[in-house]
Amino acid sequence: MSVRFNSTKITNASKKVDYYLNNIYELKDKVGKDEVEVEFVEDLIQDIESWRTCIDEIELAIKTYINTEEQKNYKIDKENKEIIIY
Repeated sequence: MSVRFNSTKITNASKKVDYYLNNIYELKDKVGKDEVEVEFVEDLIQDIESWRTCIDEIELAIKTYINTEEQKNYKIDKENKEIIIY
């Protein structure tokens, strides 16, 4: 039994998202060529907005992590009101 790290799971999921998003991207010019229902287009737009929100939340979590890691390198000297950077 092997251990799967979160970074491995995220990388694998990211590759899948990239693959399917690329497929949708390549088909974008074909929207409207068939008899497409307005409901389909509205649903697709809602899906895209949902994806955008999800991506924004993922990006915020990553940036928060990066900022937190960077702040761990600082030590605050409260007596002299100085920040000591290692």
